[in-house]
Amino acid sequence: MKLYTTEKIRNIGLVGHGGTGKTSLAEAMLFHTGANTRIGKVDDDSSVMNYDPEETKRKATVGTSLAALEYKDHKINLLDAPGFDDFLGEVYKISGAIDMAIVTVNAQSGVEVGTEKNWAILEEAKTPRIVYLSKLDKENINLDKTLTQLKSLDSKITPVIVPWGTFDKLKGVIDLIDMKAYANTDDKGKAIEVKDIPADMMDYAKGLREPMVESIVECDEALMEKFFDGQEISPAELRAALRKGLAKNDIKPLVSGMALKSIGTENLLDFIVTCTPSPAECRVLPAVKAGTTEEVVFTNDPNGPVCGFIFKKINEQAGDMIFMRAISGTFLPGTEYYNPTTESFERFSAFATLRGKTKVDIEKVVAGDIVALVKPKNSTHGHTLCEKAHQVLVKVPALPQAKLTYAVNPRTKQDQEKMGVGLNTLCADDGVLTYKFDPELGQGLLSGLGDTHIDVTVSRLKSRWGVDVDISKPKIPYRETIKGKSRVQGKHKKQSGGRGQYGDVWIRFEPLPGGDFEFVDEIVGGAVPGNFVPAVEKGLQEARRRGALAGFHTIGFKATIDFGSYHDVDSSEMAFKLAATIAFKKGIVEAKPVLLEPIYEVAVTVPDEFMGAIIGDLNSRRGRILGMEPLGGQQIVKARVPLAEMYKYATDLKSMTQSRADFTMTFSSYEEVPANVTEQIIKEYKTADEEAEA
Repeated sequence: MKLYTTEKIRNIGLVGHGGTGKTSLAEAMLFHTGANTRIGKVDDDSSVMNYDPEETKRKATVGTSLAALEYKDHKINLLDAPGFDDFLGEVYKISGAIDMAIVTVNAQSGVEVGTEKNWAILEEAKTPRIVYLSKLDKENINLDKTLTQLKSLDSKITPVIVPWGTFDKLKGVIDLIDMKAYANTDDKGKAIEVKDIPADMMDYAKGLREPMVESIVECDEALMEKFFDGQEISPAELRAALRKGLAKNDIKPLVSGMALKSIGTENLLDFIVTCTPSPAECRVLPAVKAGTTEEVVFTNDPNGPVCGFIFKKINEQAGDMIFMRAISGTFLPGTEYYNPTTESFERFSAFATLRGKTKVDIEKVVAGDIVALVKPKNSTHGHTLCEKAHQVLVKVPALPQAKLTYAVNPRTKQDQEKMGVGLNTLCADDGVLTYKFDPELGQGLLSGLGDTHIDVTVSRLKSRWGVDVDISKPKIPYRETIKGKSRVQGKHKKQSGGRGQYGDVWIRFEPLPGGDFEFVDEIVGGAVPGNFVPAVEKGLQEARRRGALAGFHTIGFKATIDFGSYHDVDSSEMAFKLAATIAFKKGIVEAKPVLLEPIYEVAVTVPDEFMGAIIGDLNSRRGRILGMEPLGGQQIVKARVPLAEMYKYATDLKSMTQSRADFTMTFSSYEEVPANVTEQIIKEYKTADEEAEA
């Protein structure tokens, strides 16, 4: 591929609700620019962009893919992101790397929940947008209704290229800037005839053009004065102003097309190279000097200090690969670049861009370009590559919090270590996924955005590391404590020939409100020698980790040793440790033990129409509603809910609200478990314990 300057580069992200034709549009653009000999299709596995085995299996995009196109002396970097909720993290990642997003909207369905979620992400990132109206071949399309929905989503959305007919009468598109109709004359969309707008479409076109012109001239003061003076505004002037407005996010043009028939594809490509801004005209993510809070401003200058940030990592059998957006300077092959996060260097012998999985070599990487780097040593999503003399950290967009947690266990004990390595690697590369091993409960915990996110991860663990795992409901880290007092004797005496074992302690147990554990030595007169007292405390520490009620960690109690006895020959640290364990089991049982459960503060952001259902559901989960706060057309419902009742809440919430709600949860405190629930937990614990011993 030839070398392109920063001004000739366009970085475009394809986002939108699942199934709205993002990947089909990318395939049409690949075909139209000569990068492919046909329009690939997801359904028949001929897609260039959906090449990952998981995507082939599911007939859907599950990870961002890159395709570099060449069109009219411009390079267009396309990033095709997944449209489904479980993979929204990918949209967050690319929101900082792209200069423009194309949001695909089904002309029949209009604004869907995925449209709203993607729009919100891009709005937060201040990413300029184009709306692409797709699926024009569907029946019963009401364009006026769809446009009204889009205007409700964002008043800055302005039709620029609109359909010429729909369904079986779809002929092409109408460009409102030059007021021409474009009709396909072959079934591949490469033979296009430019026509005057038909008489039956003229009023429709004029009705849309007038507000379009008003929206565009508002992006340019000089042009606005000319407009109000009643002077004619040329198409070239409109395109220049539109480009300026797009760079400032002051306008969001709507274009239309039918990707599989390549209707409007050339119009879109022309629009991209003439009306969308280059990296030189767009914002750059903020950065700070490494180890400080001092801000560093980059301007996509190819002559500036070298700096780029990694926004995605792909984990493959053939070798890992990272996607990097260069924001300053010029990267050269064979040169060492510093990663301040890992404090290590990366060196790449060659640079390449991609078209799906096909690598295309490039000479160097200038500011504003996107590159694929093969086999990085220590770099992953969110890291910065720069010169060691100019160490900086680029502030990449924050990723969403994982919502759904499963316990994950290998099917064989031999795979335990491999499972940990594999999951830690996948989580680091994904950025949203989390994995941790809980030694207290003896289980690994894998968290993601949804069931499909987890399922894909498990599948990749199998394909890359050869590890089969089972996922299940995670155990709850209950706690035990006491509400009463007791004083008991713990005595360990054993004589089996030779030296015996003897340890004898009296220990008082009492509540320690708000505390964890306190050990007090009140021995007087040497009833228990001082050198054995630490062993007593150690015995209590070990015993409390196993509990006395249902096998859970015991907290919130004070243990005081006040008497005991010893044997000159048979006493030992081990004997007193065992005596303390005996005392613990007796004393806790006599001190009115209770179970405590983790309570989380849950904040559910939900449209007003689902408020009743959400509150009712939280109450059914033993939740306590704390209050509600308005947020635009939504409400934030705050509640305190036991963790035990939040299993699969992410899935349930989607079902209850048509995927329109979201939630966060943070640990709050431990509270006593209701008596009826305690009985069930103890019963389950005893059953599991008996099965383990059998």
